[in-house]
Amino acid sequence: MTDLEPQVQMPRACVSCEHYSHSGYAEDKHCPFPRQSASAPKPTRTPCGRCDLHCTEVFATEICNSHEPEPFVHLVDVTNRPEPRTAIQERLL
Repeated sequence: MTDLEPQVQMPRACVSCEHYSHSGYAEDKHCPFPRQSASAPKPTRTPCGRCDLHCTEVFATEICNSHEPEPFVHLVDVTNRPEPRTAIQERLL
């Protein structure tokens, strides 16, 4: 019998990246989360944190080309946000 490593399913976004450190929630006009019920207001806050690779504040739902997943995470492809929290200069090489 083999030992299976635990797997966690997470979106392929900052929240599952080794460079991301969660710091709280911020107002977000593109908040991707659904309403809790039909009568509840649409959520307006998205988790946010710091990207240690780009040294900038990011939303947890952002996608970049430098994504390095946490170990044992099964990634799920998601659609990128229309705009980032702050502009990020990607590495060209």
